[in-house]
Amino acid sequence: MLFCSVRILFIISSKQLVLISETEVTTTLTLHTTHKIESPTANPPQSKKNLFVIRMELLSTINLLAIALVLLVVPKIYGACRILVWRPWMLSRRFKKQGISGPKYRILYGNLREIRKMKNEAKLMVLDPNSNDIVPRVLPHLQQWKSQYGETFLYWQGTDPRLCISDHELAKQILSNKFVFFSKSKTKPEILKLSGNGLIFVNGLDWVRHRRILNPAFSMDKLKLMTQLMVDCTFRMFLEWKKQRNGVETEQFVLISREFKRLTADIIATAAFGSSYAEGIEVFKSQLELQKCCAAALTDLYFPGIQYLPTPSNLQIWKLDMKVNSSIKRIIDARLTSESKDYGNDLLGIMLTAASSNESEKKMSIDEIIEECKTFFFAGHETTANLLTWSTMLLSLHQDWQEKLREEVFNECGKDKIPDAETCSKLKLVNANCKRVPCG
Repeated sequence: MLFCSVRILFIISSKQLVLISETEVTTTLTLHTTHKIESPTANPPQSKKNLFVIRMELLSTINLLAIALVLLVVPKIYGACRILVWRPWMLSRRFKKQGISGPKYRILYGNLREIRKMKNEAKLMVLDPNSNDIVPRVLPHLQQWKSQYGETFLYWQGTDPRLCISDHELAKQILSNKFVFFSKSKTKPEILKLSGNGLIFVNGLDWVRHRRILNPAFSMDKLKLMTQLMVDCTFRMFLEWKKQRNGVETEQFVLISREFKRLTADIIATAAFGSSYAEGIEVFKSQLELQKCCAAALTDLYFPGIQYLPTPSNLQIWKLDMKVNSSIKRIIDARLTSESKDYGNDLLGIMLTAASSNESEKKMSIDEIIEECKTFFFAGHETTANLLTWSTMLLSLHQDWQEKLREEVFNECGKDKIPDAETCSKLKLVNANCKRVPCG
């Protein structure tokens, strides 16, 4: 607009709108009909001087705005190009020099579209009941890329690189000896709401502090004390099954996966948090609904800040997250207001003791305790339920092994003795069976 042959400057006042052109043709539009129209030719030298001053001020303002805009936009463009193009290209090139390749990186999406497509195709597969190979169903992209690029390959979760390794010794070295150098990648907000920003997601000194505080809850002595609680919860499940039969000695259909989830939920709620089954199941039901809402986020492209938009899925996630938090808060408040002199020696008691500590290295805030509760409520029952379900399915397919395990249990426990921690350690075949199952 400034470079047109005829420039028009707009000067707006509360009384009039003046249009001034470089040909010194000026027209005054009166905004009030009663206002007197003044002559545009009055005092022309002063008018030209004012016009020059106004023009220079306007040019200076526009130049400053342009400079500010450039200073603001250019770094953003550079940062976007670095994240979306330069960094993936550089990392792919360096890994390729080391003999590690993988599927081609796509700008912004990485390999998310390929992963989503392969997972949708895998859902249409009918699993072979005589095979326990579940990788083609749950991780089809990893199986295909492993056969295509070798045991170790690089793929992209959006703009984040993922290195898949199959060497057991290398995995052991990373997890046991070099864990300080391998920080956990940033997790999507939806996943954190589901499983909590607890021990499995925190990094650095926070991870060291959390692990130091929580370790005593999982000592062998503490686990032995939980054995009777686990037995009681299991007997409650068996009694429910007997009630469903109504005293009739016939075959009964039982949905094992659902029953084992209820069992492990009862055990973790009772043994780790000292809450009742009713309190614990409320948390698990909300987390199950939250899990369904968050499942789609695993292969969706993440944009920073999108979790704050009031979309239908976000509104549902917020509602369920508040429900989970309030349920856990009630369990914590019940322990804090109990008449006992201490908080107990279970997982929740240990964390509440840490909350009252004056030492920074041994202290946890209430918010951190809530996040850890979400982590152990979800991970503590989901993985164990999956392990039990998969083991039961395999034993039903290989009934010869079922007979071997039953015989071992009868030899060690008889038909009436309840197994305790010492007896469980003697069940070699049972322990070997649990370790062989690639699930959980």
